[in-house]
Amino acid sequence: MVGEGARFAVVLERIARDVMTQLDGLPDDLLNRPVPLPDANTLYAIATHLAGSTEFWAVQMASGRDVGRHRQAEFRAIGDGPALIARYERLIAAVHDALDTLSDTALDGIPPQPPAEYRSTGGLGETLTLRDCLLHAIEHGALHQGHIQITRQLMVDGQ
Repeated sequence: MVGEGARFAVVLERIARDVMTQLDGLPDDLLNRPVPLPDANTLYAIATHLAGSTEFWAVQMASGRDVGRHRQAEFRAIGDGPALIARYERLIAAVHDALDTLSDTALDGIPPQPPAEYRSTGGLGETLTLRDCLLHAIEHGALHQGHIQITRQLMVDGQ
């Protein structure tokens, strides 16, 4: 029987793979081009933020391993497509490593609580279980997956 942690990992992988599909083959100048909308991010920045968020909420919260996240830097990130795709491959492996063998009872555990700045955008409660953290990773990941899909449509298909 596949545990709940492994099922969370599969969903997070599906989100990551769709992001990779959306970004694969796009030229670096397009990945790093700002969207002509107020307060919008580049495709590269959104994808970097999604990866950083997933690393924190799924990998660090489940394994206790510090992923070295710098949330504010994610929104200013620039780089090249192949490096971003490689990061997503590493992210998928790390998610499975952290979650695939997790016991179902571990999901009810209370991990060290995240900083307030990470909790402010999710409407999260005071004390989070690991399950809460993983559900947030999926919710937040799916939101930014949609942002990437729409941004790609605006910048690539809408030209």
